[in-house]
Amino acid sequence: MPRIRLAYWYKDHLPGDEVEVEDEEFRNLSRDGRVAEVLTEPAAEDVPVVETEAPAQPAPEVETAGEQAPAESPGRKRR
Repeated sequence: MPRIRLAYWYKDHLPGDEVEVEDEEFRNLSRDGRVAEVLTEPAAEDVPVVETEAPAQPAPEVETAGEQAPAESPGRKRR
């Protein structure tokens, strides 16, 4: 069971109180933004692991002296 410091009222506890909560309560409170600080971590099996990949970087565009990039339109055209 994780021990947390509250950022907002929870039941009869004031913001800043340190409370020990069940794993499901911890997930709900952290989802709602009511956890200011985790004092003891929950079990590793209960914490979801988020894996992110670095976005692929597009190849840089190289302009040669003879070519010019097409000019972008300044906005919408009136009909």
